[in-house]
Amino acid sequence: YTNQVAASQPIIDNFDGLMARVNALGELPWLPSFFIFLLFLAIETSPIFAKLISPKGEYDFRLEDQESTVKTWTSQKVNERKLLLKTDNDLNNKVYNDIKEEEDLYNYKRKKAKELMQLQADAFFRNQKSGL
Repeated sequence: YTNQVAASQPIIDNFDGLMARVNALGELPWLPSFFIFLLFLAIETSPIFAKLISPKGEYDFRLEDQESTVKTWTSQKVNERKLLLKTDNDLNNKVYNDIKEEEDLYNYKRKKAKELMQLQADAFFRNQKSGL
């Protein structure tokens, strides 16, 4: 450990790069430090201000076209899904109504067949009774 510290100490003692600049910035008075901050702020925000004050260009029109294409496509897909759901519900209702009507017909036929079987049983019973 002591060998590593001894080997790196001259480098640490002679630093004059970024770290020295950061330390020097911390020792500056308030006013120069504030103006340096404003300089960095102006450098960082100038592209944004330039874009905001520039007229619309080809890129902006193409971007708007792509965005409207995606928006239109998405709204069409949503409408298609809604129509598909409505159509599917209508078909299901129609099928179940048909089945219900068929069940009513089935119950009617069952009732009539039961009455017919009762009449046949009564006729058979009368026929057998008269034969005695």
